[in-house]
Amino acid sequence: MDKYWIIGHPLDFSLSTPVLNALFKEMGIKKEFESKDIKPSGLKKVINSLREGELKGLITTMPHKTPSISLVDKVSEEARKIDAVNLTINEKGKLVSYNTDYMGAVGALKTVLPSLKGVKIHVLGAGGAARAAAFGFQKEGALVSIWNRTPDRAKEFAEKLGIEWIEDMRTWDGKPDVIVNATSVSYQTKQSTLVPFALWEKVTTAMDAVYGKTSLFLEEANAMNVKNLLTGELWFVNQAIPMFKLITGKEAPKKRLEELTKEALSNL
Repeated sequence: MDKYWIIGHPLDFSLSTPVLNALFKEMGIKKEFESKDIKPSGLKKVINSLREGELKGLITTMPHKTPSISLVDKVSEEARKIDAVNLTINEKGKLVSYNTDYMGAVGALKTVLPSLKGVKIHVLGAGGAARAAAFGFQKEGALVSIWNRTPDRAKEFAEKLGIEWIEDMRTWDGKPDVIVNATSVSYQTKQSTLVPFALWEKVTTAMDAVYGKTSLFLEEANAMNVKNLLTGELWFVNQAIPMFKLITGKEAPKKRLEELTKEALSNL
């Protein structure tokens, strides 16, 4: 049985553990995930366990997505540009890292917008998920802008990627078609408004990275009559498909993946 860990801090719940484990079992694949709350100080020890073969792979969540990069042997071109990884595999003694988050964001958005070329997409946040989304959207030809509560983080990434950086949304007249929330606000018990009222004017689609709980961001989008409301479950499924293939070499059964995701969330 190949052992894999999902690591983060704090790590309360990850859909990957129940969903992927159920899929492995149904398909007769001898792999298993465990969720582990690992503090930043413990990351090197976990990477060493991976390098020594005690583990076969890791899914990294915050705050390990960027620090992991300096500890592995090879990083995919996309992950390098995003400066964040979410999957690291021991491939014949070499630690190779990937990012499937960007494919998840793009795949989720394409369920309602088949072509993203020329679409104005505004991303909230500058962490690993936000940077992955912005990268993926730009790769598809979208006109991407980014904002973060800590302005310098958004500015640095925007300049690196060549996208628009928004310092103050209250004075910005960008009129986006899509707003994507990849901040940590939706994960907090006490959520706060992020998007100024006027910015919703032309928005047709709102997507949140959070899953399994109510999002004030999507509630506000609904109140503003935004047509398409996309939840984090959709993002998760669309990033899990390429992740499954990287781990197993097999195509993931998308419909079953969606069913298992719903089942896992209903048990929360």
